[in-house]
Amino acid sequence: MTLKHLSRWTAWSSLWAAVGLLATAWIGFASSEVGRRISQASTAEVTRPSVSAAVSVVSFSQSPAPNMKGGNFNIRIQARRSTIHLGGSVVIRCRVTSTRRSTAGIQVWPYVDGRQWGAPEKTGAGGLVDVVIPLPYPGTAHIQLTTDGPTDATFPVGLPLASGAPVSNTVAVRVLPVISTPPVHRRHLVGMEYEPWFTPMMMRWQTAEAVPLIGRYDSLDPAVVRQHALWFDRMGINYILIDWTNNLWGDRHFDQINPRFKQLIASTTFLLKTYARMRQEKLAVPKITLLLGLKNGPHTTTTAINEEMQWVYDHYIRNPRYRGLWLDYHHKPLMIIFNGGGPAFLARTLSKGEPPISTRYFTIRWMSSQLQKRPQLARMKYWSWMDGTTRPVPTWDGNTCEALTITPAFFAAGGWLSPPARGRDNGFTYVREFNTALRDRPHFLNICQWNEFAGQPVGHGYGVHHNIYMDCYNVHFNNDIEPTSLTDCGCRGCGGWGFYYYNLTRAFLALYHEHDPKTTLLVFGSPGRHAVEKGSQMQVRWACAGRAPRSFTLRLDGHVIAHNLPADTRSFNLNLRGLKPGRHALTLLANGALSDFKLSYRRPAHRLQHPIPAAAHGDFLLK
Repeated sequence: MTLKHLSRWTAWSSLWAAVGLLATAWIGFASSEVGRRISQASTAEVTRPSVSAAVSVVSFSQSPAPNMKGGNFNIRIQARRSTIHLGGSVVIRCRVTSTRRSTAGIQVWPYVDGRQWGAPEKTGAGGLVDVVIPLPYPGTAHIQLTTDGPTDATFPVGLPLASGAPVSNTVAVRVLPVISTPPVHRRHLVGMEYEPWFTPMMMRWQTAEAVPLIGRYDSLDPAVVRQHALWFDRMGINYILIDWTNNLWGDRHFDQINPRFKQLIASTTFLLKTYARMRQEKLAVPKITLLLGLKNGPHTTTTAINEEMQWVYDHYIRNPRYRGLWLDYHHKPLMIIFNGGGPAFLARTLSKGEPPISTRYFTIRWMSSQLQKRPQLARMKYWSWMDGTTRPVPTWDGNTCEALTITPAFFAAGGWLSPPARGRDNGFTYVREFNTALRDRPHFLNICQWNEFAGQPVGHGYGVHHNIYMDCYNVHFNNDIEPTSLTDCGCRGCGGWGFYYYNLTRAFLALYHEHDPKTTLLVFGSPGRHAVEKGSQMQVRWACAGRAPRSFTLRLDGHVIAHNLPADTRSFNLNLRGLKPGRHALTLLANGALSDFKLSYRRPAHRLQHPIPAAAHGDFLLK
């Protein structure tokens, strides 16, 4: 069994028991906003809600509107830019003032066209905060902020602004349409593993390690699907691998599927419908394929898998509205089936009289996990969901690398808290895995993953002692890439990774598609973000990909402390004796190397018109 998918069964069983969700989720469901979307997913058109308002771009110097005061707060906002391109992000500078109390740590909620859109952020010193809001529709977006958001809502995104809520002035941002086509290198396709499972009876953000930049959304919101697709286009993602591995847990036939998994099917249908509409707007969207599940915990039958594939063929492949949206391979639509038990389990299943997996309509590829422990599966043409090593295991077809999966972080047999696991480390783990992709150049490069945002609650982990945590654990020990808030709180702490891993993926894929890489990607592994040092020495680690530099130069607070370090050097022991307590800056220069991107946590990166010297920047607090 794969640890990843078995863990979901453990987590959800515990979670449903703890909160009584499964018994009550359907009560009032049909009348809820998300329930309405699910019930209409097969027929409803995908449209943008519109709220008319007389607005203007307002600066801090202007007088507040009468409704700007409430809860003892005065809220004023200003857009850093009045015009952006579709799918881009606008930075809203917010200032909260009060004559009665401190305004640091106040949570502000963004609204676009009268509906909640974007993660809430907390003000810093002086009541100031920058709120970054992506905008997925062309036209004029009318933006307001409030301190009275839907804190208790399961899916706040899309809810209307509460009547009488204290709000800021309104700013207008013009969103220009774009017509884009991502580069398609037919020999080297890049896919992203994707979860459309945020529905009332599936995942509800209880155990999310961070909060997406969009906010706590449901998967049947057209704006969410659009923004994800626009981000995929900018990153250079060619296809998404939609996770259906849990659909048939313990079922012998497809028509026995649990109602909560029917919601997953509805959200997938909604995604296809949204992509079809975007395509009519001349917008680039990724191809899709599905990851079905034979054995990933409670197993199903090959009969049920064949029935599921027949349903997909009848409702998706044959539907003219979705023609051209599916990922083809060897002249058929590609279907991937997860089998954590490997060929031995499949053989036992067939020996019990089950039919073989049908290849009538689809090209079939099998997937498992942790292939570093079972390399024979790769030799048997199995792909990997995630490997527990910085040298992921490729799957070869003759002399061609057919598939490889890379990830920003990974767990192993003991979960995220066991020594073999590797956290994000400021991109150090990700860049090391990039190098395997650069070496092997697979036909299908799978990236794990975009938006799982789920794990096990404290005390509900896997294993005898309930302390083996899979899926996602916290901000450091998880492998989600979707941009997040930098201040809002997940289940095990506050903060996130912002745009950093989106930017890192975009920079890497630009490098990946260069036949002869001319640029370099360089990151610090340590010190990490928010690093605190108390000793007399600190190990500085880094990773790089692409064109090798001539050498490295390390600077501390602007002063060179190591010059002409050999090009194969990846660490340096920094003596901290004599340094004053406080914050210190480190810069690593890759001599003779250039970079096309500035990596940032706070802003989406754009390819620079003129490359800059490749460098990594970090800091640490010495106590």
